[in-house]
Amino acid sequence: MDFMIAAAVAAILNIGLLGTIIAIYVQNTRLIKSYFTYGLITIASAFMIQNIVIVIFWFNLYTAGPSIKAVVDAAAPYLFIINLAQTVGLAVMVWINAR
Repeated sequence: MDFMIAAAVAAILNIGLLGTIIAIYVQNTRLIKSYFTYGLITIASAFMIQNIVIVIFWFNLYTAGPSIKAVVDAAAPYLFIINLAQTVGLAVMVWINAR
């Protein structure tokens, strides 16, 4: 298994889940205008930016050449675990918020 590709897939899935969460929160702001709701949108947006930066950063590292490949390959399993944990958490949030 190529952990780098798996980590990128998880990050892209996270972007989609965060898009769904943001859309739900924006709908909620029409009903509930509170600082808490605006805060949820801000937090979800920050996580979206984080995942976009992760995908771009790791793509650039992965294509940087053979000199850095060993470092990227060593870090990839950890990045995959982090992204997978975030995917599970975001999926639960989508499930809860969609109810």
